[in-house]
Amino acid sequence: MNTPSPVRLALLNIGQAPRHDLTEAIEQGLPPHVQAWHVGALDGLTRAEVQSRFAPAGGAPCLISRLSDGATVTLDATLIGQQLQRIIDRLEEDGVEVIVLLCTGEFPQLRTRGAWLVEPDAVVCRTVTGLLGDNRAGVILPLPQQEEEARAKWCTSGAPPLFAAASPYAPDSGSLVEAARTLQAQGAHALVLDCMGYAPHHKKALRDAGLNLPVLVSGSVLAGALGAFL
Repeated sequence: MNTPSPVRLALLNIGQAPRHDLTEAIEQGLPPHVQAWHVGALDGLTRAEVQSRFAPAGGAPCLISRLSDGATVTLDATLIGQQLQRIIDRLEEDGVEVIVLLCTGEFPQLRTRGAWLVEPDAVVCRTVTGLLGDNRAGVILPLPQQEEEARAKWCTSGAPPLFAAASPYAPDSGSLVEAARTLQAQGAHALVLDCMGYAPHHKKALRDAGLNLPVLVSGSVLAGALGAFL
């Protein structure tokens, strides 16, 4: 049997690397011939530099991530998209063949010359649409101001989704459970945790709180797709 050729894969997050809370499930599912690198859009920057260069202006689309010290930061989505493109260009120059973006935000302007770019927003949305059909999704976002952009992203689903917000970086699961219960009361048939910051322990917290709806964790959906494909 021929041994597969090594594949160089970059796990690219919008904060600072490494983010093992984002990558653990993905790395566990990677075959042995795939060599993973950890890269962050804000690597090498101080908190002051991040705020100076990437803080969102009033009303700008925004994203949330973490720095290497664990502190959370809110970022301008457009500016981060431009930074991601610069890093993608550099990764391709370094010979990376697969680039996995660790963010469910939409970045339609991102391009590669030859590498395979995996964007979770497309993987998660299409998976949820395929699984739910005409059933209604309750989508939990990190920030309430992300709802407008999320409505456009999720417009392909069969039934119009419901939305609530709860940060994946909160010190406890209280706000997440409250958001989930609100969505269930409004008629959601399943819950989608729409951020790579959500992890299996968030799903467990919902189960422990008595939520009996199906729960899809974005990172787990992406990990399953990658593990089956690579």
